[in-house]
Parts: sequence; structure tokens; C-alpha cells
Amino acid sequence: MADLTREPWSLFGPDELTEIAARAIPFGNDQVVDALQFAAGWATRVAKFDADRALAWTDRTVWNEHDLAGSLHQRDFLERSMAQLPTPLRERLTAWVAEVDERFRSYTVDDPDGKMAKIAEVDLTGRPWWWRRVPDSGPIVEDLARYV
Repeated sequence: MADLTREPWSLFGPDELTEIAARAIPFGNDQVVDALQFAAGWATRVAKFDADRALAWTDRTVWNEHDLAGSLHQRDFLERSMAQLPTPLRERLTAWVAEVDERFRSYTVDDPDGKMAKIAEVDLTGRPWWWRRVPDSGPIVEDLARYV
């Protein structure tokens, strides 16, 4: 089981980190981001959405449905960036990301109405599983109730 208290960089040696950085992909207009940065970002977002479930909808620190949509897009980029890695590096990082994904699954439920697709304005055809999951409790549930 991956140790999610450790950053994904700790899984790799210096030469491997250089190899991963060399395979960074474009993100936005002027950024290039590597798989480890995307993995750490996904883990941070998954933890934030989990923690927000205990907060009130009126709490101004709570992330909303648009933050979730952006995070799902970033999860797509994580998948693309991992595909650029040599197999041994990809497999090691994939195992760590799978633990983060499991945490996301643990507090989310199916989104049968495709509310996240509507919010993000994406077609779910061919989209990975994370596009079909939403938190099971917390302020985002209130946000999602506004979408029919």
C-alpha cells in the first residue's frame, strides 16, 4: 500500500526524477508540468474535498463544484503525463496514484445524471471513471442539487 503521507517524489532517485521532469507535458498556455506535480496536486485536491465534507456550505474556504470540475480535468492531465513515463517509473507512480484514487472513491458516489459533465461542459463518452463520481456528503452535494 502506498504511503500517502509521503510526497510522490520520495518514490524516485535523482536520475529517475530527472527522467520524469524531462517528460513533462504542456498545461495551460505557458506551463509545463510533470507527472509528479500532477500526482501531488491530485492528492492535495482529493484531501481537500474530503476535508470540506465536514464544513458548512457557508464556510468561505469550501471548494465548490467548479473546483471539482477543474480537479477532474487535472486528473486527466495526470493520466496523460503518466503515459509519457517509461514503464518501470509509470508503474511505481501508478501504484501511488491508485491509493489516492481509492481515497477519492471512498467518499464519492456514482453521478448517474452526469452533473459533473454538465458543470464542466464535457461529453462523458470515453471519459475515465473519475468523471462519474461526486462526493457523497458536504457542501458540494448542495451545489450539485442545483443542477438538473
